Amino acid sequence: MNQHAADTTLRISDRRYDATVVAPELARQSIRLRWAAFRFVVGAGLCVLGCATWADEDSPAKRLRGKLWVTPVEYMECSSETVFARGDTVMLTGSGLAPNETVEITFMQGEAERSLGATKANAAGSLNARIPIPSDAVTDQEAQFRVNAEHGANGTGVVLSSSHLQIFADGRDSDGDGVKDMCDTCPNLASKDSIDMDADGFGDACDPCPTDPENGAAGDGKCADDNPNPLVPLSQPKG
Repeated sequence: MNQHAADTTLRISDRRYDATVVAPELARQSIRLRWAAFRFVVGAGLCVLGCATWADEDSPAKRLRGKLWVTPVEYMECSSETVFARGDTVMLTGSGLAPNETVEITFMQGEAERSLGATKANAAGSLNARIPIPSDAVTDQEAQFRVNAEHGANGTGVVLSSSHLQIFADGRDSDGDGVKDMCDTCPNLASKDSIDMDADGFGDACDPCPTDPENGAAGDGKCADDNPNPLVPLSQPKG
């Protein structure tokens, strides 16, 4: 092979080297740069969403959650934490607060939350506060008490929430049997007890089908278990 032919082969070989090695390496570098740019953009976007949330350290959403107990001051026959009448005085108890910390009590129904004032935790960081159910509380919406503390026992803040409460207009006893309507499974029929065997919300004394929670709704107008209450026809309104 003469020198000219060798030079030509070398140039061709150089061009082949560029096409098979240099170009793929450039392509890989381009991919790495694009991937780095993508990660930067995504990271910046996540920070916009996440950093704003974490930056607000005083937001109630970032505080610890705890249980707030609600008990009646006056004894009631029914559940002590879920059924109350307007104006009933209740005791709010909870823990996890900073010693002698001032906290805010709020009352929630639906989307509305209103302040009922402030009180203080005791020296042990526990709460024992008496407060009345608002006299204008809505009776067709579940209610909930909350206690908001900025510090709490660990310094990050605490929100104590009660169970959902059912509110009645008043504490009347329509049938005069000594059990308030809001606790009485037969509010319009005086009875010696409030037993409800099928747990359908109607006491056995006023339930046409004491052991059939569907009360004959399954078909032929008879109790599904053929165990009717002889004193309460199926067609008769309950209660």
